[in-house]
Amino acid sequence: MGFRGEKTGSYVLIAVNTITILVGILVCIAGVMGILNQAKINEYSGGYDLELVCYGVLITGVIIIIVGAFGWFAGFNGSILVGKVYVILIIIIAVLQLVFFVVEFLKKDEITSEIEGYMNKTMNGTAYDDLTPAEQDIINVIQTQLECCGLENGDDTWGSTLPASCCESGDNSTTTADCTTDNAFSEGCRDAATGFASNAIQFSVFILIAGFVLEFICVFAALFSVREGQRRKYAQISG
Repeated sequence: MGFRGEKTGSYVLIAVNTITILVGILVCIAGVMGILNQAKINEYSGGYDLELVCYGVLITGVIIIIVGAFGWFAGFNGSILVGKVYVILIIIIAVLQLVFFVVEFLKKDEITSEIEGYMNKTMNGTAYDDLTPAEQDIINVIQTQLECCGLENGDDTWGSTLPASCCESGDNSTTTADCTTDNAFSEGCRDAATGFASNAIQFSVFILIAGFVLEFICVFAALFSVREGQRRKYAQISG
């Protein structure tokens, strides 16, 4: 019975941490792509330097891979020492997640304020056709992805001639007579952006909760596997 339980714990560790390693690889790829395309990212971020963020993503991916490798090896090899190290790493990560959750909650209003400031700066009342191509690209991405038009509405920001990205089928960077106030997105981009940020924060909370549940399962499986491994080791010594 103990041996079967030990194997079950090992299978859980191998399965979960195989996925963990794959996720870590994807996060590393995202970080590397961000670093390699830093100039383009800076254009769309309104000049904000996000290089440190990209390096942070890369480092996070490496940490995920390392933790996943410990968990996978603990499940595959049944090493008591590696299993204990893995449990410690998971507990540390859980504590860091809790800290991140608290900081995110405390800075929620500050994040919203920064987004509002960015939107005010980006859509500063300059006519769309007078914007630079890079600025038009930023506007088009914002309006297309958030399905919004102008800062508060298209009329106040762009006047009677709306960018094509203000409408459902508008994906080019030029104004078009087909996009009018009648078929343009009704929501302003400032409200859309702050709403998106609020939803993203709520979604991150659900992700953190799911992470806590998964980490609990991993810790339980690792401890169970370590305990059964110790029992087997003592049984062999006694025998």
